[in-house]
Amino acid sequence: MSAVFKKLGQQYSVAKPLQYQSKYVLYKDFDSKKIEESYKGSFYKNSQNEIYMKIGETEILNSKSVNLKISHPEKAIEISNPIPTYFGDFDMKPLLELCKIDKFIDYKSYWEITMSAKPFSSLPYSKIIVRVSKAYFLQKQVFYYNTATNFSQDFKKPDVHYPRLEVIYANYNRNAINASVFKNSTYFTISGKGGIVLSQRLKKYEIVDQRNNSNN
Repeated sequence: MSAVFKKLGQQYSVAKPLQYQSKYVLYKDFDSKKIEESYKGSFYKNSQNEIYMKIGETEILNSKSVNLKISHPEKAIEISNPIPTYFGDFDMKPLLELCKIDKFIDYKSYWEITMSAKPFSSLPYSKIIVRVSKAYFLQKQVFYYNTATNFSQDFKKPDVHYPRLEVIYANYNRNAINASVFKNSTYFTISGKGGIVLSQRLKKYEIVDQRNNSNN
């Protein structure tokens, strides 16, 4: 099992381009069949291990020089220092430290790992199921929440459930990605006075610059 996780990590962290698509599907309950919410995602990595992700209406960039989070619903862009070991959606290491392995099943075309959160782990999940393809890529992750969510729009009539989130991954390839995706200038430039000037499509967004506080 440890060999599978090791090779899985190598597939995502090797200094080669990588891209894939993802789909996030939220259900109200652990056994619900009816989709409550669904949104799509994209993942792009270049050979310098710089990463761009889009999940629903949120964009994330982690380049050599900056970490950006762009929330379109909130019309805000958060700028912080880059995270050296950031591999986006894949980051399994924290899960493995905070979970115990309940099952590890070898199917013909994939492995399936069932994990449960350790007591006092502070994870919002009680159980996680991960499918890994025989090419050592994630196929699917299922998260069973242990924290209740109120789905009601009317606070007088709560609709409280323990939801399930399924993430499906597809279309993996090693094709190179347009370099502009990873360039700061696509998102912002620095003015002569050291101020941040956002690109045309983001110019009305609020800037939250975390870099000033990061070394305090």
